[in-house]
Amino acid sequence: MPRAADAAGRIPLLDIGPYLAGEPGARATLARAIERTCRDTGFLVSANHDTFAAAAAFFDLPTERKLALKVGDLNIGYLPYGAQIVRTSKVHANTQPNLSESFYIVNDLSPDDPRIVSGDPLYGLNKWPGGMPEFKAATLAYTRAMRPLAAKMVSVVATSLGLSDDYFVAGFNEPTTTLRLIRYPSHAGAEANQFGFAPHIDTNFLTLLARSALPGLEVRTTEGEWIRPPHVPNTFVVNTGEMLGRYSNDRYIATPHRVINDNNTLRHAIPFFFGPGLDAIIRPVATCVSADNPAKYEPLLYADHRRKLNLTNFDHRRTAASPVPRTDAATA
Repeated sequence: MPRAADAAGRIPLLDIGPYLAGEPGARATLARAIERTCRDTGFLVSANHDTFAAAAAFFDLPTERKLALKVGDLNIGYLPYGAQIVRTSKVHANTQPNLSESFYIVNDLSPDDPRIVSGDPLYGLNKWPGGMPEFKAATLAYTRAMRPLAAKMVSVVATSLGLSDDYFVAGFNEPTTTLRLIRYPSHAGAEANQFGFAPHIDTNFLTLLARSALPGLEVRTTEGEWIRPPHVPNTFVVNTGEMLGRYSNDRYIATPHRVINDNNTLRHAIPFFFGPGLDAIIRPVATCVSADNPAKYEPLLYADHRRKLNLTNFDHRRTAASPVPRTDAATA
């Protein structure tokens, strides 16, 4: 497969420090920069921010200990090699499973949470490896740190769309978050048409990816060229997801990306996915709709979107019976 080119200025490095510090004019400046890049590649790199060690420690466990935490009806816990084929991709016919293993950590609930007690099928408890308290502490601390940062980024995205700074607050009152720890073996062992992570778009609102020690992420431009973001230590790669595309009526289209680990050694990644609450209704915003550019999407209940995605892409979900769909999206 063709190798990716250098980003060559297409994926900008943006310093979000002044915005986070509340400096006058910083929000507007950052919003303009986000607007430019979201109309182009949909990726940027933000500076001014160690879960990698915790991820490595987990993946080094014996296989039987990891499989004891294997994902079930909800994507929580360990996803072994060969368990995900990205069938929903609109940019590549993915026929091989991703050459990677993963561990999913979602919003951390307690056993006495009313949604757990009632058996709500949309919520579940995280699965933690026994004898590794430092793993739970490190990953939850990272999640707690990432949530307010992601919320700040959502707010400035609203500004870039000509909306009030707090426009998305209601829909993100209880955001859907997933910290996905991933380990990629060397691409040298890949089969034909196999990737560390096959070409896809993220299906949430925003993804924040702390830069790993080794490159591997590749982004497809609107011209169809694959490029690699600037590899700058201590930064985050931020990219738009499918839900932002729907909110913006495709003004900001989620950009396809893939992972090829050609480093001849193991590579770790810790993407943090940030989306609206499961009860949020996703519909194009007023500033992105006009007589000449009518809404391209019907209202969508985010919970329905998540359920359909999981049933399509994950083999352990495809073998189970589909739950009764919720139908309140169109009438909300």
